[in-house]
Amino acid sequence: MSRIVSATNATEADKPAIVVVVMADLDFSSGMLRVHDGSGNLSYGGNTYLGAGQLAGLDVIDENIDIVARGIKLSLSGVDSATIVPAMTEVYQNRDVTLYLGFVNSATGALLDTPETIWEGRMNQMTFNIDKGSAVIELTCEHRLRREPRIARYTDEDQRQAFSGDRFFDLTYAIPGFVSKWGSRDTGYGGGAKYPGPSDLGPLKKD
Repeated sequence: MSRIVSATNATEADKPAIVVVVMADLDFSSGMLRVHDGSGNLSYGGNTYLGAGQLAGLDVIDENIDIVARGIKLSLSGVDSATIVPAMTEVYQNRDVTLYLGFVNSATGALLDTPETIWEGRMNQMTFNIDKGSAVIELTCEHRLRREPRIARYTDEDQRQAFSGDRFFDLTYAIPGFVSKWGSRDTGYGGGAKYPGPSDLGPLKKD
């Protein structure tokens, strides 16, 4: 089964020679920055993605059988040092980052279909390395799953948060005090209860 949603993209991915592009949406406070790792500008969803070419870098997104929310690092080299000060004052932490994988028509340079979302997370830390008038900007990002709760409990509150209006666990609080009959003896929930044995149930009746 293909992991690609679009049938057009899936067909293109099976070809021996393809042109792919990685696109990024970075939600900075001053405005959305949209870039891709190819050359020239690319249009998608009514927006223009600026081509960063070989100046842009992206850590490989590892795949593993373990359920691990792995972060990534985005980089941009050859940046004029004059733009460093505005970048340093930018508000970016905990703001959204989304990466897409697109397939490009080699003849027209346009996207064949809707790009596939390959990673979603939040911006975390930006660093600057300045040398001889130019700079390299690196931005580490956390996967969105790292913001999700690590555990859930069988409580009414957790159930309603996951499924609004679901009352499956609304009587869970009453379980510790619940008393019922087991044979001729009362029994309840908890470690202190004495559960009846066969002798407590009385003689068995045959039909």
